[in-house]
Amino acid sequence: MNFDNDEEALEFINRLLERMHLLENEKREEWKNGKGIEIHIYKPGSQHVDHVENQYFCGEASPKPKKVSKEGDTSGNKPFVDNTPLSALFRKTQNGELRKVIESWRPYLIGDDTTVDALAMTHFEFDKDRIYSNKVYRDLCGLDALGALQVSLSQLACYLADHSNLSRSYASLYQQLKNYRSEWT
Repeated sequence: MNFDNDEEALEFINRLLERMHLLENEKREEWKNGKGIEIHIYKPGSQHVDHVENQYFCGEASPKPKKVSKEGDTSGNKPFVDNTPLSALFRKTQNGELRKVIESWRPYLIGDDTTVDALAMTHFEFDKDRIYSNKVYRDLCGLDALGALQVSLSQLACYLADHSNLSRSYASLYQQLKNYRSEWT
């Protein structure tokens, strides 16, 4: 529902509250049992989720796969394994951009094996005396702004907590990524 001005919105909210007050007497018993009315107000253009079936956080047990094919391949969510390359989190159509970003990090990586292809790299130990973490966050969020990221930002943060020395704290990584993502939106 769109409103041309704040007065229309306030008028609508007041009418809604009046109706709720009238219903209060009729539905008092239902409301006591936790079946009350919920109001959700969203800012225009905002994103929201009305229902979450399952929610998994980094470090928690992942859900069981939904089905397993004869070859043993699972179609459910797989946790990241130790040898999962960063490129697995990004769309193949954006491999060129991802390669440029990883190549720009290579001079700042400790123990970088230059014989390993950038898209096959699985661990990133940054020399924090020579590169700031925010450069890495900005690079990753820039790729996300291009639509290159094929997993959620929380999954990227989980991956980085396990496969880099940016931070061992998933929550810290996720917050930093969210902060730098907002620069691109």
